[in-house]
Amino acid sequence: MSEQVINPAGDAAQTPETPVENTAAPAAGGDEWQKKHDEVKEKLLWMTADFENYKKRALKDKEDHLKFSQAGLLKEVLLVADNLERALLALPADDNDKGLLSLKQGVDLTLKQFNSILAKYNVTKIKAKGEKFDPHQHEVMFQEETTEFPDGTVLEELQSGYMLHDRVLRPAMVKIAKNS
Repeated sequence: MSEQVINPAGDAAQTPETPVENTAAPAAGGDEWQKKHDEVKEKLLWMTADFENYKKRALKDKEDHLKFSQAGLLKEVLLVADNLERALLALPADDNDKGLLSLKQGVDLTLKQFNSILAKYNVTKIKAKGEKFDPHQHEVMFQEETTEFPDGTVLEELQSGYMLHDRVLRPAMVKIAKNS
């Protein structure tokens, strides 16, 4: 039984016993043959480079997909963090009721655990208060006229913003200073 071999030109298969045509250049048409050879060689080099670039793009796309495929779920889960933060803010700070203190401690521990899980998945909070307004990371909800702070300084963070790796998962909703 003979093996089937496919030649690099993609022509019909040959068997090892099949004689191969003589591809040597004829003496008279050597320049023409050399020109065609150089053209084919250049095309092959371009195709090889294109294929290498395609492989790199495909690998980067795959990595990006793996990095950011959970973004939708993480956005939904951030609502829980928001509610835990609101619960802590709603509890009176100066009340010494044991039940209330226990509740506050439980909510605080839950929020810390939640934030550590987010950090495990490369979700980090966007720093907002006191920072210069960045339209890529902040969303302005209100402006307050003031001369105490430079124009465009974030005065208050209304809702936390988050980054997933190096991309904004959710912008921070902020109030900024406006000088008149």
